[in-house]
Amino acid sequence: MKKTILTAVALLLTWGNAGLKAQETVTNAFDDLKRSGTVNEQDSEMRQAASNAAMQELLARKPAAGYFCFAEDRMHDIRLDQTIPARWTERAYETWLQLEGDCRPGEFYTWQIGVFTPFEELKDVSVSFSDLTNGDGNKIKSSSFQCFNQGGTDTDGQTFRKTVSVPKGHVQALWIGMDIPASAEGRYKGKAFVKEGNGKPVEIAIELSVSGSPIANHGDDEGWRKTRLRWLNSTLGKADEPTAPYTPVAVRKKTLSWLGGEIELSSSGLPCRINTCYDANNRLSDSISNAVLAKGMAFVIETPDGQEALTPGSLRVTSRNDASVSWETKQKSRNFDVVCQGTFGFDGIGSIHLQVKPKKDVEIKDIRLEIPYTAYASKYMMGLGHKGGFRPDTLISWKWDTGKHQDKIWMGNVNAGLNLHFMDENFVRPLVNIYYALGKLNLPLSWGNNNRGGIRIRPEKEGETRMIVYSGERSLRKDEVLHYNFDMQITPVKPIDLELQATERFYHSNSDVSAGYIPAAQKAGANLINVHHKKDIYPFINYPYYDESVADLKRFISEAHSKNLGVRLYYTTRELTVKIPELWALRSLGGEVIHDGPGKDTRTLIHRNGPNEWLNKNLATHFIPAWYNAFKEGKYAGDMDISVITTPDSRWNNYYLAGLDWMVKNLGVDGIYIDDSALDRKTLQRARRILDADGKRRLIDIHSWNHMNQWAGYANSLHLYTELLPYVDRTWIGEGFNADNTADFWLVEMSGIPFGLLSETLDARNPFRGMIFGMLPRLPWSGNPVPLWQLWDSFGMDKASMHGYWDENSPVKTDNANLPATVYTNGDKALLVIANWTDLPQKAKISIDEKALGFHPATISLPEIRNIQWGSRVNNLERCEIMGRSGMIILLEK
Repeated sequence: MKKTILTAVALLLTWGNAGLKAQETVTNAFDDLKRSGTVNEQDSEMRQAASNAAMQELLARKPAAGYFCFAEDRMHDIRLDQTIPARWTERAYETWLQLEGDCRPGEFYTWQIGVFTPFEELKDVSVSFSDLTNGDGNKIKSSSFQCFNQGGTDTDGQTFRKTVSVPKGHVQALWIGMDIPASAEGRYKGKAFVKEGNGKPVEIAIELSVSGSPIANHGDDEGWRKTRLRWLNSTLGKADEPTAPYTPVAVRKKTLSWLGGEIELSSSGLPCRINTCYDANNRLSDSISNAVLAKGMAFVIETPDGQEALTPGSLRVTSRNDASVSWETKQKSRNFDVVCQGTFGFDGIGSIHLQVKPKKDVEIKDIRLEIPYTAYASKYMMGLGHKGGFRPDTLISWKWDTGKHQDKIWMGNVNAGLNLHFMDENFVRPLVNIYYALGKLNLPLSWGNNNRGGIRIRPEKEGETRMIVYSGERSLRKDEVLHYNFDMQITPVKPIDLELQATERFYHSNSDVSAGYIPAAQKAGANLINVHHKKDIYPFINYPYYDESVADLKRFISEAHSKNLGVRLYYTTRELTVKIPELWALRSLGGEVIHDGPGKDTRTLIHRNGPNEWLNKNLATHFIPAWYNAFKEGKYAGDMDISVITTPDSRWNNYYLAGLDWMVKNLGVDGIYIDDSALDRKTLQRARRILDADGKRRLIDIHSWNHMNQWAGYANSLHLYTELLPYVDRTWIGEGFNADNTADFWLVEMSGIPFGLLSETLDARNPFRGMIFGMLPRLPWSGNPVPLWQLWDSFGMDKASMHGYWDENSPVKTDNANLPATVYTNGDKALLVIANWTDLPQKAKISIDEKALGFHPATISLPEIRNIQWGSRVNNLERCEIMGRSGMIILLEK
């Protein structure tokens, strides 16, 4: 095999020299917090409390039910919760229990009932309805009514009911929606009935005038109507079928196969074999099988008498469809019954539930799960407080501590790995970013065992790296049940797509004013514009359908499309602007959507002196203040956007998805940009179906701040969102990271490559180090990728193949680990990238395997890359030295 030895070329490239002077400053979103402004809002009479005299007169009218009810229209949101508004005491007494409303045919009409209980607590308040009937005998059936406070449809599509209690002295708003038939016309009359428990109901007369032409989209196009409250119960995107690029899960005896490989189950119901079929650069290959497990997983129960001899029954498939397969098996021993239930999805993610039930009172020495990874599939790790990178070759010992956001561990190689997430039946998704302390993990009763539990990872021995997830000593009573649950995700999640990385180019600005976005994107050669919140066309966070700005946003998207530019919007769940028209309706749901918290007593990294005064005055209690912005220029100059934290896994996810569907159909969005999120895997799977429904390609990219700190619970940024990655097209991890992290850290935590994705650089910027992983800056947020885009175009990167430095069969290698080399091949030419990962000059020998490369490099040159590298021809590569933090990009041609 012919090899060319490149013993080095003297290069004068240095990081920070004149050739790199134009690397722009990275946008720092935290600078926006230095601005000041006012939360401009129309004043509401519902903020004006009734006078003491009016309250005394009211209380003298104590009703037979023991509490007061007030019918209220949708335009007068009930805001006060410990007194009533003056508006009610100023209304004639006989109108308190009357609703008169107007709506259009086909509209989802919303209204309220205020329940005020000054005398005693109400423990189970409900509302029901009669049919509404017009003069012709036509009906709006009672089944078309719903009270959002009483329950609805959860994120799994299951109906649920909530108990509504009202503390003594408080007001509870009950928000009601009525689905008006498109054929309805005239004046309809009926009744609503409010009661506590089995008490006598309070009757409210409803008189609804329906007129005009049928309204589009149930009225959803106008937020002031509050028809979008019906989105809380949306089931859009639910389906038992894979999303692209996945294929259906197949079952053959005890072997399950999916796009990325196979998993074989043992008779215990646990995996005994996991194999992936990716090459070293994460391209699918039928001829490759990478073993993740050295042996089968084992669930062990140990008493003072030794290990229990668990005898398994037969494994049976309990359900299957194209999207997932579920199974169950039962094991028995002298002292225990163990039930294993599992589900595995088309995206390579499975859930295992192990239920342990003792047959008598028993002392436990340990209950544990043992996972023997292969040495190959445990080269790298991330989690349990360890930064991503090489797995330490020493014993790793970790204990449960919910003060830290740590409950999962990934070990793997670039093309074979396994992520494990441990929980019990009481798992609640914690808050992320700087809010972790206000919404921590629940300690699993099983795995955690009052902090006795933990994880040990033994150093590699005889080709095996054994992980032991133990729970420690405890006493169990007869029939007491413990749930040892865990999710497992096999990586990579999908094949890397270098073509899309090379051709889909983002423009992502932080300017308040959008007028320059389209011409700037066109001039630079970008073809996708990301629109952040705090923009004149999208002013308020995570509510891109704000009435006042929708027309501007729609015009912008239309203009962009006319110039062959796509538009993607910042859209996530975590923080929600107080500008939403549904704010007070959501507030009436307690902590279901607006996360409970210390309210005005909250102190966070960005609220060191407490929340914004508007929040303190208007919400006061039971909230967590979140991001805020003030506009410096443009249409909303001087206006202030403030937000609150939302509750993970709530019905707000359903609203989010219905909103996404509305934006696709009414705005023509080309995808979404997700920033630190409360979204779960199932919700993003549904989002993917919504985005893909008409066959048009729409992108999702995901960004995260550095969570390896005390505020965020010492978590790994990318690790928080691995379950979302099957549905993501690109990652953007690196806010708060610096460029001096090791290459293995870049690989695991920043590049996305071990998970089958590619990324872009953010705070950690270095063009040579980035290019090692196919990462360029994002324009103009984190620099200027245009010179590299031009290089990629001239080279034909969209048709190239990546051969990373981690690939043992790469055509190009160096003999210096501080100078890793990645080569991109395209027919009879190749682009070689070498980066110096130290601050000092480094020398290396470079070996080129011409057979693997596919040609003999007759021409070697340094292409000129503006602001990065001077161009020159190279006669030979024989005396090479690369300066600290620098690198070189070499073009090899036949």
